[in-house]
Amino acid sequence: MKKNKYSYLMGKSKKEITELLEQDFNYYPADFWFYILSKSWLGRTKALLIYFKEEKVYEVKIKTTYGKINP
Repeated sequence: MKKNKYSYLMGKSKKEITELLEQDFNYYPADFWFYILSKSWLGRTKALLIYFKEEKVYEVKIKTTYGKINP
């Protein structure tokens, strides 16, 4: 996986993530959270995707897409 500036989130708990990035609109018990980093006027969205396993972050990705964000 390519390193990104959010790699420091690896291994952190959901509680630590909410303290660092705030709750936003993520369903707390879910194993996948996302945060919108930016949106352009053309509809391009850049999002931070966070995957949890046993309540700890095991993968962090940045995805740029047009339209709906799919994990």
